[in-house]
Amino acid sequence: MATATVTAVATDDGDPDFYLGLASARIVATEALLEAGENIADTIDARAMSCIYGDAGLGKTFSVRAALKEVAPDLVLLLQFRSRPTPRDIRMELFDALHLEGKPPARPSEFDQLLKRSLARRPYVLVCDEAQQFSRECFEFIRHLWDSGKGRNRPAVLFVGGEECYKTLYNEPALASRIYIWQEFTPMEPDEVAKNIPLFHPVWANASPELINFIDLEAGGGTFRMWSKITHHVLEGLKRRGLTEVDETLARWALRRARPPRSVRRDDDR
Repeated sequence: MATATVTAVATDDGDPDFYLGLASARIVATEALLEAGENIADTIDARAMSCIYGDAGLGKTFSVRAALKEVAPDLVLLLQFRSRPTPRDIRMELFDALHLEGKPPARPSEFDQLLKRSLARRPYVLVCDEAQQFSRECFEFIRHLWDSGKGRNRPAVLFVGGEECYKTLYNEPALASRIYIWQEFTPMEPDEVAKNIPLFHPVWANASPELINFIDLEAGGGTFRMWSKITHHVLEGLKRRGLTEVDETLARWALRRARPPRSVRRDDDR
């Protein structure tokens, strides 16, 4: 079970990007990031289907994007839906991603045959991000496309999503049996926070372990997305106050802005 790494959103060129475009943030080579890189490379090499899952803000998308930078960008087919898609939505997205000419076939069977032929032409990597939005029917459709491939002409498939993605795949034997690698992302433990946050951004390089632990306990929650938000507020506070280092007063101000009205995680939850 892997722990979290830096969070990201997609950019137009496919590069990973820090949450809120946080200036001077650095990629931290956490265990999860390294493990994801190995898992994705192995999935591509085996032309298999794998699943990377976990709660929001734990760095799943960032890790996938970072690993895929080693793959030719024209081989990566990204499917990402913010609401629940249908198989036809997936067909249309693949039609566009593959740069197919003409009009999409009207009949599903003809459309599927076109996609199968097109996917077999090159060693594509099909990335299904936000896969918690996928219904069982959508997962089955991706499986159908994958099953139709042979050997090196079969697309590698990465499902990246939340707990619902994992549950749907795991509870369907025909799907679960085809998942080559499962990787779960979880929040960082306190010792990982103490090690990684000073490396994440220069503003934390000289912060005391006690201050970092206090911030994580109050709001950070072991997730880089939340730490990115807190860091953004801290940088604004330093600029407004003419300060050069973070102290507890500034940290508390940033936490009031960044967190919900209650603590994200209590000490006994850790």
